[in-house]
Amino acid sequence: MQKSFIIVSIFILFGCANTSDRKNEISESPINLSHTLSLVDSMLVEDEMIAYIWIYSDAPDYVPIEAPQEGITCVDDVGRFLEIIEYEILVYKQSDLIPLARKLTKFLLYMGLEDGLWNNFIYADGTRNANHQNSEAEFGWWAIRGLRGLAAAYKIFENSDIDSKLVQRINKQIEAANVHIQDALSNYPLTNLTYLGMKPAWLVKNAPDMNSELIISLVKLHNTGKFDYYNVIEKIAKGLVDYQYRNTGHDLDGMFLCWNNTWHNWGNNQAYALLEAYKITGDSTSLSSVIAWADSFVPFLDSIGFPNKITVDYNGNYTTETYPQIAYGFNSLYHGMKTLANITNEQKYEFAAENIFAWFIGKNKAGISMYDLETGRCYDGIDGESSINMNSGAESTIECLSAIQMRGEL
Repeated sequence: MQKSFIIVSIFILFGCANTSDRKNEISESPINLSHTLSLVDSMLVEDEMIAYIWIYSDAPDYVPIEAPQEGITCVDDVGRFLEIIEYEILVYKQSDLIPLARKLTKFLLYMGLEDGLWNNFIYADGTRNANHQNSEAEFGWWAIRGLRGLAAAYKIFENSDIDSKLVQRINKQIEAANVHIQDALSNYPLTNLTYLGMKPAWLVKNAPDMNSELIISLVKLHNTGKFDYYNVIEKIAKGLVDYQYRNTGHDLDGMFLCWNNTWHNWGNNQAYALLEAYKITGDSTSLSSVIAWADSFVPFLDSIGFPNKITVDYNGNYTTETYPQIAYGFNSLYHGMKTLANITNEQKYEFAAENIFAWFIGKNKAGISMYDLETGRCYDGIDGESSINMNSGAESTIECLSAIQMRGEL
């Protein structure tokens, strides 16, 4: 009865129309970039003007704040912000954002090293933070988010004659990643013994969540027709499928493990990545895997209020952590479910996607809209019953805007 009530409520709240059709009817962007653009700054580094977005912005004045021990900005945020800008430029023809996209791209190129490794944070004086544990030169999270940004930049500038040299630099940095990707894939089809038995040994750093974001970037590049990542996408997708928790009748059946024996709300992009891979490879295993996630695991998440983290042991015993709830988590869930709805044209997945999206506009534990249309801010999270973190940093706002772009309207 309760689940039926939820479905009816969402039906009334959003209407019965398929939102994938609405995007084609809208000539103006549904997002407000005011807050994110207020966090944008620039500096001269090595005789080149680069742009970036500040990491933190705290209530009540929402001015940019430097991160202690980290720096003023990071590849993690700039990479994803470039995807937002790409969408606005290519879909909504906001050519006034092209100069910003160019400078953001140059920031990423500055942070990417010749050997394909990346630093993440930069200090106010323009030097890279090479010592912080989340900024050491490596091929991991920030490298992959950098690739996401460069894939977006490639899409923006690939046909621009005046940016031909910039495109060459983008291409060179993208290609520098190949050796690290192939190093991981050289283990295919070997497996490792993990907390939950034998799992794929060919994913970068053995991290399914990280590799889901790698697929997102590689799919975008592959679809340009200028890169051939078919085999890479196919193998990584198989790795994500093999990291899915399958136990018929169990609460967690269909859960995509993010790291070891844990699922976490943030960055759980496996469903979305597998569907993007499916569009290229046509591998029905990827689609079936996401359907199992949508039919079994997501309803369970909904039934317990969309927790932040779940840890499961070999015997199937599990624990959950409820908070915090953040935009990065709900956007990941939304992208997966919305894409499944678009592929299958099944209304139940459209309803499920709308139910997830509703978190942004007030259907959440705090009962408060997480997105402020007037300012373009998205609050940093829900920390407890009726407790909202009113800060509005780059990641929260970027992930929220991404969800709105995906839906096509607020």
